[in-house]
Amino acid sequence: MKVHNYFKHYLIVEESLSDNTIDAYIRDVEQYISYLGEKKLKVDDNTSILNYIKYLVKCGYTIESILRKLSSISTYYDFLIKEKKIDKNPVLAIDKPKKWFKLPEFLNEEEVDKILRCIDKNTPIGVRDYIMILLLYTSGLRISELVNIELTNCDFKRGIIRVKGKGGKERYVPIHKKILDLLDNYLEVRHNYFVKGSDSGYLFLNRYGKKLSRVYCWGIVKKYAELAGIKKNVSPHVFRHTFATHLLKNGADLRVIQMLLGHSSILTTEIYTQLDDDSLRNSLISYHPRFER
Repeated sequence: MKVHNYFKHYLIVEESLSDNTIDAYIRDVEQYISYLGEKKLKVDDNTSILNYIKYLVKCGYTIESILRKLSSISTYYDFLIKEKKIDKNPVLAIDKPKKWFKLPEFLNEEEVDKILRCIDKNTPIGVRDYIMILLLYTSGLRISELVNIELTNCDFKRGIIRVKGKGGKERYVPIHKKILDLLDNYLEVRHNYFVKGSDSGYLFLNRYGKKLSRVYCWGIVKKYAELAGIKKNVSPHVFRHTFATHLLKNGADLRVIQMLLGHSSILTTEIYTQLDDDSLRNSLISYHPRFER
C-alpha cells in the first residue's frame, strides 16, 4: 500500500532527510500500513504497534531492524499529528528495553591492519581501494559521504575535505599528512587510469570513469575483510564505528568525536562510551590504587 505523497514531502522539507533515508522510511511505513490493513487494525491504536512488533519478531527481524522500522513509523505518526489525523504518537508509549541497544560492531587495530595488508597497492584498483578504506578508518566518513566527495570539496594544502552529511549538513573533515601523501599518489593514478574522456569530478571513480556506487563500495570492503580472514560482519559503517571507538579509547574528547562524525546530538555519540569489558578491566587494573603494580 502506497503512502501519501504529502508524507514524502514532509520528510524532504520538515525532516531534511537524505534520499536513501526517505526511501527506507517510506518502505517501512508502507509495510506497516499493509500489515494494519490485513489485520484490520486502526492506525491510532496503541495495540496496533505492539502487535506489529510481535509480528516482526516472529518473522525473524533483528532488534536493530525493528528499531529502525519503529523510527520510521514514529516519524509517520508525527506527520499524522501535524496533519491533525491523530492526537498522539503510540510509538512513544513503547518502553524499549535496554538490552535492545548494544555497542556497534567495530574492529581492533590488528584487524584493521590485516585488511589493509590484503590490498595489492601495485595495481590502480588496489591504490584506490587502499586509500578509500584508509579514509573510512581515519576520518569516520559515512559511505554515502565518501562516494560523493568531489575534487572541488578537497583542500589538499590545508588537509581538509568538505563533506555533506545527513540532512544536507556540511562539515569539514581533517586529513592527516600521511594520508595526504597517499592521496597525491592516488590522484596521479586516478588521472592516468580511472579518468575516461571528460572528468566527472568525483574523487573516487570506477574503471569506466564514473562515480562509485555505495553498493560497490560495500563489496570492496567485504572482499578485503574476507581475504583477511575477519569473521565479523564488516561493512563500511563498521569502519566509522571503529574510528570513533579507537579515538575514544585513546583519550579523545567525546565532543570532538561528535563534531568529526557529524552527529547533531552528543547523545548519539555517547553510545561509544560503552567500552568492551576488556578495556574496562584493563583500566581498573592500571589505575585503581588497590591493583597498583
